[in-house]
Amino acid sequence: MSKPSLGIPRVYWRKGAWRYLCNDRQKALVGKSWIRLGATRGEALEAWEEWQPLLFPKTGMAQLFDRYQAEIIPAKPSPDTRRSNLQELKALRKVFGGMELEDVTVHDVYRFLDARGVQSKTQANHELALLKHIFRTAQRWGLMEHNPADPVPKLKTIPRDRYITDAELRTFLKYSTPWVQRYTLLKYKTGLRQKDLLSLQLSQLTPEGIRLRTRKVGKLAMIPWDDELRRLVDEIRADNLARGKQGPTLFCKRNGEAYDKDHFHSRWQYSMRKAIKEGGLTRFTEHDLRAKHATDADNQKLDVQANLQHSDRRTTEIYLRAKRIAEVTMLSAEGFQAAKTVQPKDEKSEG
Repeated sequence: MSKPSLGIPRVYWRKGAWRYLCNDRQKALVGKSWIRLGATRGEALEAWEEWQPLLFPKTGMAQLFDRYQAEIIPAKPSPDTRRSNLQELKALRKVFGGMELEDVTVHDVYRFLDARGVQSKTQANHELALLKHIFRTAQRWGLMEHNPADPVPKLKTIPRDRYITDAELRTFLKYSTPWVQRYTLLKYKTGLRQKDLLSLQLSQLTPEGIRLRTRKVGKLAMIPWDDELRRLVDEIRADNLARGKQGPTLFCKRNGEAYDKDHFHSRWQYSMRKAIKEGGLTRFTEHDLRAKHATDADNQKLDVQANLQHSDRRTTEIYLRAKRIAEVTMLSAEGFQAAKTVQPKDEKSEG
């Protein structure tokens, strides 16, 4: 039997009544975590209308952030996006939380972006994008007419241009543990994001190939089998059983649980440090493997956009541009070299 729903974010059936769960700011405002709305649907909806002006006043950036956090962020499909938005919202609250909506100007947004960009241009751009969406949502709610963040462009960032050469990849594999070797080869072969690889379920290994829906953009993709891919997957599963047990994900710890980011990072860095110390390797990141896959695929005239599962070709072009090495076309100097040098006349010989 499914749980009842009132259709209002953060409202739950609890202890025989509909109750609203306050966020931290609302808790400080009303002095409690749960607000009892009523035992019947009609009673709860009527009480909700009375509570809304207090929980979500029509003015104030802090209140706008509260409402966006309560209503919009939970509805976003990606868990990673929801998690990132909550972190970005914290940074926005520190600067804009004490302001009124009508007091925020374009210049305020510029100042925020410039100051935040000193720490991280990429993170500043993410927070600007969220602020723009928050203001657009406020416009839809009828809270403001103009969006002061819309005219503000993102900060220009320099794309990472680190390309792993074939020789460097061989060196890394030589000094890596068998687990990292197999992960690296599968990453290079498929070009998948780290999150998609670590969350890859055994149920996604179909007779036709590896079927997946990418976590970032939610696109369906099929990676067909070849002998090398089958062998890699079989070796990973055999290693899981040899070390402990096979869990629901292809890459798993001894107890069968999926790897989280921290545990993966530890394994990766162990091999990287060894390759640097003993093999003289110049450090690269796990994400640089995806860039190598893209660059090598592009050199082989493959469909890089499909391989990277980008929804926009422009994203792929930006991704590749920093990795491409410009080839200089030389001009011919032959005509100049063949020209005879004209010697100046001896002034004394004249006359």
